[in-house]
Amino acid sequence: MKKWEKYYISITGVIFIITCIISIIFLRNVSHLSEVTVVIIKMILCLILLLIEVAMVVYFSILGIITMKRGMHNIKKCDDELFTKIDQYKKCWGEDNNYYIKQIEIINLLYKKDGKVDELVKNKEIERLYARADFLFVQNSLYDNLTTCFSSLVISVIASFVCQMMQCKRVILMFVWMITILICFFGIVLSRYAKKGHDGSYRYYIDEYERKLLMDKIRDLENELIITDQDEQILETKQVVINKLIEIRQKKKLKKQKEKLETDIKQVGQLNLCMGDYTTYYIQKINIKGVSGCLVYDLEKGKENNYMGELNLINEDYSILYQILNRYDLISYYEREK
Repeated sequence: MKKWEKYYISITGVIFIITCIISIIFLRNVSHLSEVTVVIIKMILCLILLLIEVAMVVYFSILGIITMKRGMHNIKKCDDELFTKIDQYKKCWGEDNNYYIKQIEIINLLYKKDGKVDELVKNKEIERLYARADFLFVQNSLYDNLTTCFSSLVISVIASFVCQMMQCKRVILMFVWMITILICFFGIVLSRYAKKGHDGSYRYYIDEYERKLLMDKIRDLENELIITDQDEQILETKQVVINKLIEIRQKKKLKKQKEKLETDIKQVGQLNLCMGDYTTYYIQKINIKGVSGCLVYDLEKGKENNYMGELNLINEDYSILYQILNRYDLISYYEREK
């Protein structure tokens, strides 16, 4: 929920609560007031309630417009600089053979071995690949979804006509109604096939082709994403820290404190702590407010500080993690580790 939404709902809610309290006080003391005063207060309270209703209607209208605008944007655009190179060639004035060839050539260029998409796989940017796969899925399913919704709407209208027809006493009129309904029904069903493809376009085959190539890349990356037992310990430590920070945030009252904690939580989530091979490192167990965790130190250099503190941690990400742990007094060392 955005800030303007929070403020809008909060202000409207406060006004509503105050109005309710005033109304209760007014009802309990109405006998002590003159008729003119009672009428004026009632009008004021009714006006305030009306304004609250209007405010909520305006809010949901704005929210609906924003939601529809966002939905239209997500249908039309992928919002990824790399894949925009494919989508920019989709605009044309009439699709022909050359149009489809050009689309396939661009897709093959980006998805070729060691191409631009392989760079995403190499960098393990799976979120961008998922986002593109979802975009292509939406593109392919949009036509069927719209057709299904339209057909359902028309069929419901036809069903209402059938109910009216059943009440008709004249046989001729009932026959006319039946013929009209049948024509409408088959017209709706067959209209989908009036043009070949999706309303005369075969572009969905292009999207299916790209999605097939993309899903192959995603599966390759998914199969590569494996971790060691030590990595699992590190990931568990990371999650424990996130959980503890969330608990602290829930107890804070001040907005600035909450925002600072939210920043730290996101930062911890983005830390790259898994090393894979730990033969030259030392895994030091730590106590995170009653939960076991671990930090990773340089095996040789860490001896000088007994694998404790921020000094000689293996990289900058671990230093950031230690600073956050220390900032909120979350870290302590087991006696046996000293």
